[in-house]
Formats: sequence, structure tokens, C-alpha cells
Amino acid sequence: MEIRLRHQMTFEDLPVTVRGALSVDRDVITYVIFSTKEQQRIENELTDKDELLRRVCEASDTAICDYSYDTSQIEFATGQFQTIFGYTVKQFNAHPNYWKVVINQDDLERVNQANEQTRHTTPVHLEYRIFVGKKQKWIQECRQHLYDETGRVRGFQALIRDVTEVREQEAEVLRLSEFDPMTNIPNRETMFQSITRLIQTDIAFVLFTVTFNRIGDINRTFGYEYGDEWRIQTAHRLQRMVPDEAVVGHLDGDTFLVVMPGHHEEEWLIQIGEQLARLSKHCFQLEPYTVYPNMQIGVSRYPNDAEDETTLIRRSYMAMGRAGKSGAAPISLYASHMNLDELKRFELLRDLPSAIDRNEFYLLYQPKVNAWTGDITGAEALMRWEHPTWGVVSPLDFIPLAEESNLFIRLTDYLIEEVFRFLATLPNKIPISLNVSPKYLYHEQLFNTFESASERHDVPLHWIEIEVAETSQLDASHHIMSVFSSLRALGIQLALDDFGKGYSSLAYLQQFQVNTIKIDRIFGHGVSENKQARAIIHSLVVLAKEFGLDVVVEGIEQMEDLLLLRQIGCKTIQGYLFSPPVREDAFLQMMESGKLIPDPFDVHEASANRYIQAGITITTIRQQPVSVGLSSIVLTSRTDQTLHFYAALRLPLEADVTFIIRFVSGTDLPVRLRRMTEVTNGLYQYAADYESSPTIEAQMTALEQEVSENEEVTDYIELVHQPERS
Repeated sequence: MEIRLRHQMTFEDLPVTVRGALSVDRDVITYVIFSTKEQQRIENELTDKDELLRRVCEASDTAICDYSYDTSQIEFATGQFQTIFGYTVKQFNAHPNYWKVVINQDDLERVNQANEQTRHTTPVHLEYRIFVGKKQKWIQECRQHLYDETGRVRGFQALIRDVTEVREQEAEVLRLSEFDPMTNIPNRETMFQSITRLIQTDIAFVLFTVTFNRIGDINRTFGYEYGDEWRIQTAHRLQRMVPDEAVVGHLDGDTFLVVMPGHHEEEWLIQIGEQLARLSKHCFQLEPYTVYPNMQIGVSRYPNDAEDETTLIRRSYMAMGRAGKSGAAPISLYASHMNLDELKRFELLRDLPSAIDRNEFYLLYQPKVNAWTGDITGAEALMRWEHPTWGVVSPLDFIPLAEESNLFIRLTDYLIEEVFRFLATLPNKIPISLNVSPKYLYHEQLFNTFESASERHDVPLHWIEIEVAETSQLDASHHIMSVFSSLRALGIQLALDDFGKGYSSLAYLQQFQVNTIKIDRIFGHGVSENKQARAIIHSLVVLAKEFGLDVVVEGIEQMEDLLLLRQIGCKTIQGYLFSPPVREDAFLQMMESGKLIPDPFDVHEASANRYIQAGITITTIRQQPVSVGLSSIVLTSRTDQTLHFYAALRLPLEADVTFIIRFVSGTDLPVRLRRMTEVTNGLYQYAADYESSPTIEAQMTALEQEVSENEEVTDYIELVHQPERS
């Protein structure tokens, strides 16, 4: 019986259970009294915990259920079970195989494997999808064994969560990371990864780079909302134009990548490109504006044109840059349309990082000379690259490539170190100037680099002059003024290089405290024959005098120019008239006398009255055949199976390269380059051996053109910069 006892001292009621037993002889009754107070407390706690568990499960997206292997039934489940699955426990138990219908068929095999695994392993984690009506849900389960009193696994208990919202958010994040949110097509990173996978699996494919060339104008003229709409329209229209097997992705702005699997002939690729180029005639409506694109399409192929994704994409982009130029078709295939200049640029860009490590760079020094006395008053340090294939490479070729990355920092550090090292060897020191990219003025180690080199070589900083070309990067006047002021405080001289070319030259003189202006060679070269250039130089000399600045005129190659500059009042000259850039040992020999005598420019065996326009190209590099376009040249003379020609490109002499000259008649003439002379900046003259024959000589004679009386070397510069012939 259940009774309550009252304590006689505390008067507290105590619930108890009383059990009685009669003895065998029925003489004695034994009573056992149990306190049930603790039992009731435990039962109350369990009831509270059950209620709490029920409330937690109902408030969350979690359910708990116990499943019996013996009965194939769900023996227990919290209330959220029905909310998650959309069916009651009773419905599931009535149809034990009904869960196979509820689960997404793509996940059925995974669930079957988990069911088998659950009998042997614990815990078991799995995810699968179910359908509740027309809605799909993601379910996550964690299963633990249930045991009977003998230790046998009799079933499992599952903690079940609805993770649909989490998975949908993850899917959206993944979509945003892989797709351009504006156009909903694969973004640049996704396309790069896809191209990488195709290359890793060695699947041939074609890469189109397509640009519509208008988004910059649209953003500036109409606003960015119209630019966004332009991107959307062009992307969707392009998707509809490409073949079904092609994938369109976003590269940048209104430029897109199209990947098309398979080997395809050039003729077919050009047809596809021409079909895409029809979009240039399509009217895109950006209410209330009508806009037509200016299409350019570049094509590269794997594995024909490159074997890695970076090179392949770059070559497609290079080909796109050529498309539509000089009236050409709006589509360009990399291999068959790339010219010699672009091949050189690509190989320089590829080899530049390793060239720094292999110490392939060196310096030349071009003297600055007093215009009247010939005294060497300074020098400019000019960097060169001894490339294993292309020979000596000008900074005009590799510095822009270095500035596309942070490699220009390493090159500038090398330049500074070498100039200080050379200055330390000069017994009679003169100021040496070095060209520094305006970007380097933002380098945090700028001052430390100069100061540490000065201390290391024991050369005072006042022997250094920094030449900075005027550029938009100087427009951050507050920062640049601070940098210039700090450099001057260290004793370093400052010069504005290429002065007069930009529109802001005079503004720079007002903003920045420099010591010297270097008048660009476009004014100095041939100034005696150019009234406008003469007036500009005269004005700049007067202006510099008012500002208290020194003046250096570059590009002087003729005695007539020197004489005129003396009359104008120019004190310092730099140019081939006195000396081209030379190596250290040659410059040291010049410094022994300290003076230079003007040496008027020699026409280097140029014909007196006839020339031939042609093109030059490479047929093999390192015994490997290449197919590239032509770079223009001008043939000026030929004697004893040797011809001389001008080119705007520095070509390798000793490298493993095979050249041919192609005439407008279509005839190819194999040649072997024997000598190269750098006539002036942007112009080189070559001597080349060839195998003569009556037919070749007759063809060249027929192609000769007369040289006019006023035609000079400057005319050859213009000729070799004309578009190459095909």
C-alpha cells in the first residue's frame, strides 16, 4: 500500500510504500517500508525532461526516432518527425517500404548502403533527399545502435535534421562563386578550371575570345546600369549564336570566352567566327538608346597552339587584339595570323621571370655630353636583356611586360644595385641617371633600397639621378610631391624624362621640384629640318632657364642638329652623334679622355637611289617549325650574295632560328643574318647572306622603288612600321 508517514519531530510528510509478508507459521507479519520520495523526484525529472525534449524537437528542425529490426517498425518518434517527412509514424509503419517512394531515386542506393552499414557500424551519418509533395528536402541522419538486455543490436535510434535551407544557401553560394551574377554564365575562374580539366584529360578543344568593345563607352556615356544591361544582352545573344556543344563564360567587361570541344579545321573555325561576328550588325536596344557592337574574335586551339591554360588563353587574347586591325577580318586565328613581333612578345613574357634568376640582364651607358666642348658630364644607365633566342632585347620590349606584374620591382632593384656598383669603379665620378617606373615610386622599400646600396658601395647619393617619365601615375600629386621631396633631401637628383610628349608637362614643372628636364627625341631628332620642333625646343629652353632647370636634349644624330641646338642654347646633348649606349669597359675608355668628338650618322651601306619593301618571318625555332605572320622590312642594297635591310624589330643573330624574306610577289628567300647595327631607337639595319640566282635577282630588280631626293633614314623608319604584308 502507498501511505504517508508524519515525522514526529519535523512533522514532515514522507510518502512510503509498505509491503507485508506473513510468516510460514502464520505467527509473524513482517513489514518493509520504502521511502518513495526520491523515486517521485526522479520520475518528475524524467517527465520534465521528456517534455523539454519534446518542446526542443518541436521548436527545431530535428526529430528523434527509434527503429526496431525485429518488428520493422518505428517504435518511437518525436513530433517533428511528421513535419519533416510529411507522413505520420503510423503511415510509415503501415507501409514499411513506403520510404523507398519518398526518397529521391538518385539517393536510393546511398540509403540502402547506409541501412546495411547501420547493422554493423555506429555511428552512421548520411544525407539524402526526399519529396514532400512537390517540394524537395535535404535530410541529414545520425544513427546509433539500440541494444536489448543481452547486448544484441535490436535496432537504431536516429537523430534526423531538415538541412534543406542550409544546402540551398550553400548551393547559392556555390552558384555565385562559379557564375557571373549579372549574366548567370560561368565566370572567369570557372572557365579557367574547366579549361584546365580539359587539358588534364587531354581533350582537344578550341578557345574563342570574343569582345563587343563597347562597355567602357556605355558606362561613361550612359551610366553603369546601361553597362550592366549591355553585358546581359550580349551574353545571352552570344549564347544563342554558338553551337550547342560550346560553353560560353564571362572573362571581363563585355569580353567572353567560348570553349568548343573537338578538333576543327581553320576554315570551319573562321566560318564560326564570321557567324559570331554578325552580331556586330545586330542592334542592341538599351532603352531609349540603340547600340551596335564592334566585334573582335581571337581563336587558339589545344594542343596546337599551347599546352597549358594560361598560355592558351593569352594567345587567344593576342589573336583577338589583331582581329579587325587595318581593315582585316574581325576574327583572327592565333598561329596563322600572329606576326613575328607578337611571337617575340609572347616568348619574352614567358621567359622574363626565369631570366632574372639566370642573370641574363646587363647595363649599357650612354654619355651625356657638353654641346660645345664634348666633355662627358654624365651618363644614362640603360638595361638590356641577353635572351637565349632573341639576343639583345631592348627595355622598350621587356619593361612594359615587367610592369604587368611586380617583376619591375626586381628589375629596378637590380638596376639600382648595378649603377652603384659601377659608380664605385669610376675614378672620376659623374652623375649617372637611371629610369624608374612611376609605379616604383609607390614601393615601400624605395628609400631603403637607395640608401642601403649607397652604404654598401660607399657611393654618395648625389651621384644618382632618377629619371621619371611623365604619366598619369604622377597625378597623385600629394604622394609624388612627398616622394620627390624625400629623394631630394637624400641628395638624389630628379629629372622628367620624355618631356613635352604629354599634355601635362608644364603642370608637372609647377607641381614637382625637379632638377632637369629631358626633351624627348621626337623633337631633337632632325630638329634642323623641322621648324615646329625647333620652336618647341627653344621655348622649353627659355622656360627651363626661368625655372632654374638643366636641359638635356635626346636623339641627336646629325651635326646640323647639334649646331642648331648650340645656337638655341642647349648645353647638354645625348644621342648617337656622340655615342650609342656602350658596355662598361667601353665607357671606362671614354672616361679616360673625358671628351667625345661628334660622329655624324652613317647610312650603313644604304643604296643611294633604290629600295624594296618586303616582310621577314621565322620558319623554325630550335628546330621546331612555327607559323607566324610577317614583320615589314626595307631592303636597301645587295652585293656578293649579301643584302642589307632595315627593320623595326631586333632579331637574333646567333640563335637557333631560321629566317625567310617574303616579297610581295609571294617568293620566299631564305637568309642567314650576319650583322646587326642599331641605327637609332626603333630602327635596326641588318646584313644577311642569301643564295643568289638569276631568277631571284630579276625578281628583286623588278620590285625596286626609286628613292626620292628628300628621302632619308627617317623615311625608312616610317616604312618598316607599316603593317606587315601577308
